Amino acid sequence: MNSEKATTHRKQKGLLGKVWKRLCAPGKHYAVRAAAVTQSVTIDKSEAVTVIGEILPAKTPLPESDSRSDIVFEDQKQISMGSRFFDYITSFAGSRFTFIVTLSVFFGWGIAGIVLGAPQNWQIAMSDGGSIQCYISDSLLMRQQQNQCTQLLTIIAQLRSRNKTFKRLLSNPEIVRKIQELKSQNLQMPQDHIGNGAKLPLEGWFDKLCSWVSWLIGSIYSQVFYWVAIFVWIGCGYIDDWSNLWQLYINTASAVQLSFTSMFLQHTRRIHMEYFEKCLKSVVEADCEVESLLRQVTTDSELNPMIEIQPLRTGFGVRAIDYYADLVGSGVGAFISTCVFIIWLAIGNVMDWNSNWWLIIGTYTGLIGYIDGFMLRNVYFRQDTIINQQFQELIDEDYEIFQKLSVEVPEERLVDDKSLIYKMSHFMGVVCSHPWSVLSSVLITIGLICVASGMLWNETGQLICNTPTMIIEGFLFNVLIQAHNVADTKRRVVIHNVLLRRLKLLQYVRPLSDDCEKKLVE
Repeated sequence: MNSEKATTHRKQKGLLGKVWKRLCAPGKHYAVRAAAVTQSVTIDKSEAVTVIGEILPAKTPLPESDSRSDIVFEDQKQISMGSRFFDYITSFAGSRFTFIVTLSVFFGWGIAGIVLGAPQNWQIAMSDGGSIQCYISDSLLMRQQQNQCTQLLTIIAQLRSRNKTFKRLLSNPEIVRKIQELKSQNLQMPQDHIGNGAKLPLEGWFDKLCSWVSWLIGSIYSQVFYWVAIFVWIGCGYIDDWSNLWQLYINTASAVQLSFTSMFLQHTRRIHMEYFEKCLKSVVEADCEVESLLRQVTTDSELNPMIEIQPLRTGFGVRAIDYYADLVGSGVGAFISTCVFIIWLAIGNVMDWNSNWWLIIGTYTGLIGYIDGFMLRNVYFRQDTIINQQFQELIDEDYEIFQKLSVEVPEERLVDDKSLIYKMSHFMGVVCSHPWSVLSSVLITIGLICVASGMLWNETGQLICNTPTMIIEGFLFNVLIQAHNVADTKRRVVIHNVLLRRLKLLQYVRPLSDDCEKKLVE
């Protein structure tokens, strides 16, 4: 009897443990473990050296005593159908088609306003539509950031995995001696098909125009113009007696600006990521060739080692931010949003579909979007930090290899922008990404909710919630675009330099392989 009770207790405890673990899963910081695919070769005198396959590394588990054994992400991990669908929607949202459709909606809305005489409901429709679209974009942008960060860290881990093998194989004194002899032969380095990493090579006038507008939106000039326009609007408040219509003016303008910048950010990220993926593909191809040729020369078959990248240490506050951000960028966030929209539509008939009803959804999405803007900036800043750290680890390992071979390191240098404009933009980005800024956004939102509740959520109370949050959210998106532009330029140069170093290694390794094949044929 006691054994049955103990078994039941263990089952209940196990079930509750699984539920608790599932509830705590969002925002959990995972280590990234990956190893480069080992290039397997065979030696045959009749066929010289032949690559016969690629060997995936074994999934070596962490020791049971290791507390990190349940927080390991592997690049071979299966992705659920729901996640794949959400990723597809995220990718589609950043497409040129979606961007052009958004611009067409703005154009059609403007024509409708001219024809109808810009009535109040016309402004409310754009205010609501802009808030809803920006709210959805926040979720997609968060998903986009998470996907790109995981992808980059996995690839960096694979490159570092091959670097370990390169260091081991190039420690052979005979190979070092032969490379020293080849240095005097003025060998031609393999062709670089990527080009200048600092200047994004774009095809077509549309992408070039988008790149220029991206720079303009993220510049300090745009920020100055933005706040000048806001203060002009404030100064004109007395003309309309600080009415609801006066508040709607800035709400409408902010909605247009938010919709445009959020969709624009998704679109420019997609353009930049396409080029970056092209660079990564070239790097991985060159990396595989270097490994394959070195294994041919040395007849080595040891697997590439597993590399583990630990996440940054975080406190409770940052952990809470990541928990929320993970929900926003997941199917759970989409489900909650769907429920809110259904409830809003359901109460429309009760409220006679009046202006106050229209504003409810705009108020909800505006307040949540306001918090999301700070969350996005905070998460982006920390993801950018860990990616830069790992790239620096890769760079240091590359330099160690070149130093061992006494070979000059090829690199494209990026001239740092030390202008006052850049420093001001960077400072604003750092301030907006600080955890205390996220906490401030939550406290301000609670304060606005209290004010609106005191006014029984009438039209004026809802506009008071909408107006300041949309103004600040619009500013945050400008800051986020500026941060993306700066980080993307630096990253393109970094990955292009990785490619140049792989091509430099190929310059010396190819002749060694050719010499090895000749000896085998003989």
